[in-house]
Amino acid sequence: MFGLLLRSIQAYLRGTFGPALWARVLRAAGQPPEGFEPMLPYDAAVVDRVLAAAAQELHRPAEAMLEDVGTFLVADPGHRALRRLLRFGGASFADFLHSLEELPDRARLSLPGLDLPQIALTEAAPGRFRLAIASPLPALFPVALGALRAMADDYGALVLIDLAAEGDRATLTVQLLEAAHGAGRGFALAGGPADGR
Repeated sequence: MFGLLLRSIQAYLRGTFGPALWARVLRAAGQPPEGFEPMLPYDAAVVDRVLAAAAQELHRPAEAMLEDVGTFLVADPGHRALRRLLRFGGASFADFLHSLEELPDRARLSLPGLDLPQIALTEAAPGRFRLAIASPLPALFPVALGALRAMADDYGALVLIDLAAEGDRATLTVQLLEAAHGAGRGFALAGGPADGR
């Protein structure tokens, strides 16, 4: 997971701020200029150094940047595969939320070595959901928050999402205010123009 997170940060910083900023982050973090491979193992300290260097370079808290990474991974046209994997979860945002418990297994079909954190969903009341996530990599929690917000936009849903994290556990509270607030982005199982391209 460390490699996948580092590669996601790399894609976000390079794609949003350019290769020069990313090169400065790598230098400040003491990392080689070629960057990161998603399926290679990396030490947690590398993640910490990269996050600290990026936060300093952007003059933003690491958590805010990580939330933007999650949004970028869903919304950026260069990451259609992830969006498609997530959209296979259902026709509505509520369906998508209910499918998240199956996401680690679906992801392993594409990348057998990938070990995503387990997700447990509870519908506390109509339109109010709690997602419990456990991960040894707490940096994933704000990424998940950004991805959920981007998916709500993708479906055209109006939601409030709060993150409460402590150690290796987090709870995302999702309140679905309006299922069809906006048009959302098109999606077709076979891809093509209706697939948000």
